[in-house]
Amino acid sequence: MTAGVAPVILLAPYRPLFHPTPSWRYAFLTGGRGSGKSFHVALFLLNLTYEPGHVILFTRWTMESADASIIPEFVDKIDLLGKSEDFEITKKEIVNRKTGSRILFRGIKTSSGNQTAKLKSIQGVTTWVLDEAEELVDRRTFDTIDDSIRSQLRPNRVILSLNPSSVDHFLHGLFVAGPRDDTLYIHTTWEDNRGNLSESFLEKIDRTRQDNPARYAHVYGGEWRREVAGLLWTRAELDRARIVRPPEDLFRILVAIDPAITAHESSDETGIVVVGADRHRKGYVLEDLSGRYTPNEWATVALEAARRYKGSIVAETNQGGDMVAAVIRSLGERAQGVRIIDVKASRGKLARAEPVYSLYQEGRIFHCGAFPLLEAQMAGFNPELALVSPDRVDALVWGLSALLLTGATPFVV
Repeated sequence: MTAGVAPVILLAPYRPLFHPTPSWRYAFLTGGRGSGKSFHVALFLLNLTYEPGHVILFTRWTMESADASIIPEFVDKIDLLGKSEDFEITKKEIVNRKTGSRILFRGIKTSSGNQTAKLKSIQGVTTWVLDEAEELVDRRTFDTIDDSIRSQLRPNRVILSLNPSSVDHFLHGLFVAGPRDDTLYIHTTWEDNRGNLSESFLEKIDRTRQDNPARYAHVYGGEWRREVAGLLWTRAELDRARIVRPPEDLFRILVAIDPAITAHESSDETGIVVVGADRHRKGYVLEDLSGRYTPNEWATVALEAARRYKGSIVAETNQGGDMVAAVIRSLGERAQGVRIIDVKASRGKLARAEPVYSLYQEGRIFHCGAFPLLEAQMAGFNPELALVSPDRVDALVWGLSALLLTGATPFVV
């Protein structure tokens, strides 16, 4: 490791990542939850900034408020190293004061659209990190940014970190179907990182291994999976529903929330899906903002979306609607005037989802762009077998139901 960084014990599989003169252009890092990928990538990038001349572009498909999401994870590593005096930290960058090398944090897709053109125009990028790479489903976007990493000042690196998804994903075909000699492959699981995991997390892994081996292999073992048919949607149906952009005459927009109670690594995600309807009673999926948030974070994300789209918020009372209203009210003046629609569940997940699925079959629902994680959940949706709540699908169902199928009554915070 470069001088200036305090020694940290690395998991053995990650040591080749830290080689100062790599023989590879691509590093393909795969593993399930708890495998240590994020820790080692952050540590490597901080280490790399001690070499002058680096501009490191750290991206995710979507990145809402880097200073509230990913940057705190890097600050934790800086504190662990005892090197806080070496770094200047802003809302979107971390700069090494000793060398001037910097890490830029950007989302590929933002509320104002796809940012690929802006990202490829950033001057002097030596290293591109695509975190949560499974969320990027557009090969053209990948190639465009990849082709822009060509600085002659330092070795070029393209680092992809992901929880493997479907074998149909373009990254599987590009890097896994036929191993490449320009690529460093690192795969780890929770077992490699056991010493850094809590007992409760290990117990959850063990329960999943016993109760649902297929889910264990994919989520914790980091195995690529073949698409398993769910009870409703297929990939082909979702592809047929895809359009580039919504019509301009949407007359009603809802931000649907399926809240999680906690926000640690093993928590369910909070489903936040934005949907709209036109005057012909056709529905449009506009944005998937789901993620692992604290209550204040998901309330803020939902409020910002409601204001951005001039829409209302919808949540199910039986499963958190009262909590949604309470948390949003706790934000004070920021929440004033926001309408919250209260829906009540009287049937199971499959029975609730079937009428929404029928809308898809009738050609009345459209996806404005690609929503890889939402669509993966939809294509594998099987409430009879799932051990966890399909948070994104739940939010989608609440939103489209309130928009097109029910007469839910709003109230104002």
